[in-house]
Amino acid sequence: MAAGAATIHLLSEPTEQQADDAGAKSVCWRSHPLVDDYPRSVLLLAAIAAACAGAAVAFDGAGYGVIAGVLLCVSLGRYLLPTRFTLDGDGAQVRFMGQTQRMAWSQVRRVSRHPKGLFLSDRPAPSRLDSFRGLLLRFTDNADEVTSFVEDKATISKAC
Repeated sequence: MAAGAATIHLLSEPTEQQADDAGAKSVCWRSHPLVDDYPRSVLLLAAIAAACAGAAVAFDGAGYGVIAGVLLCVSLGRYLLPTRFTLDGDGAQVRFMGQTQRMAWSQVRRVSRHPKGLFLSDRPAPSRLDSFRGLLLRFTDNADEVTSFVEDKATISKAC
C-alpha cells in the first residue's frame, strides 16, 4: 500500500440505487477503465501492440508475438475488462470474469482511500497479504456516494 494512502473511503462509475428485500439501500456500478480512461487506453493498446511486434521480430516468429499479447492481456485484465461492484446492507461484492468476491461489513477492519477507489481490508494494519485478502472498489463518478455508504456500513459493523 502506498505511503500516502489515507484511511477513508471511495469508489467507481455511475451508480444505481436500489432497495433490496429488507428495504435497505444498495449501490451498484460498473468500472471499465479501458472505456472510462480513453486517452490513456489508446497509449496502452499501442504499447501492447508494439510489445507484441517486438517479441515477434526479436524471436523471429509471429507465435511469440501472439504469446506476448495473450500474457499482457491476461495481466492487464482488470483494466481491459469491466468489473461490477455492489454494496448492500450485508457487505461489498466484486464480480469480474465470472468470479465473485464478497466481504461482509463485519469483516472490514480497515478502509483506505486511494486516488482510484477505496480499499477494504480484513486486517487492521497494512500487510503484504492485502492484495489477496482485500477488495478494491474502483471509482467512476460516484466517489462521494460510495464513500458515504461505506462509512455508514463500516461504522455500523464496528459498533456491533
